[in-house]
Formats: sequence, C-alpha cells, structure tokens
Amino acid sequence: MAKSAICKGDKVFIVRGAGSNAVDEVTKKPVLCTVLKVDRGKNRALLEMPHPRRKGGERQTPLRGVEQWKTVRYNPKTGEAGGLKVEKRPVHLSNLRLVEKGPQREFGKDEE
Repeated sequence: MAKSAICKGDKVFIVRGAGSNAVDEVTKKPVLCTVLKVDRGKNRALLEMPHPRRKGGERQTPLRGVEQWKTVRYNPKTGEAGGLKVEKRPVHLSNLRLVEKGPQREFGKDEE
C-alpha cells in the first residue's frame, strides 16, 4: 500500500493514458475531474468526469479509458431496465495530477 496525496473529493486531471485527451472546448484546458473513491491497495481512483451537453435525447457515450459500456439485464425486483449502461473504470494514481484539494473531513464522522 502506497501513500498518495490524492484523496476523495479532490479535483484532478488526467496526465497520461486514454482519458488524457479530454479537453474543455471553451477554455482549451484539460477537463477537471472529481475523485469519487481511492483504492490505496491497487493505487487506483474512480473519477467523476463532466460530460459535454448533448442536443435533444442523444445517448451519453463513455469516455475512453475512464468509462466503459456494461450490459445489464432487466431486474424485475427493482424495476431497473436492462440494456447498455455506462460504468466507471479506475485510473492509476500515477496518471493523475492534483489541482485542488477537497474539503477536509474529520476522521470517524458520518458524511451528511
């Protein structure tokens, strides 16, 4: 298990890999992502990527390297529809660059 400066809630951008080509059209800078979860054992993080606005009812396409399609069956108990869904993929911590630290949380406190 390695120590890292990246924690849950931090703002990062992808430096290397398949997701590094995501650029904001307005500012022409790399897209800032929010860290959802950090796995210290595997040195990987799940990211929340902002998606560009789609016209009408166009389907969201996954960003290569950060998200992927997943086939899901219909669940009659919960009523969840089946089909293709977008699932998040972990990114290695060495491919991320910290931009802004998230809010400090006290250890042992429940999140509201």
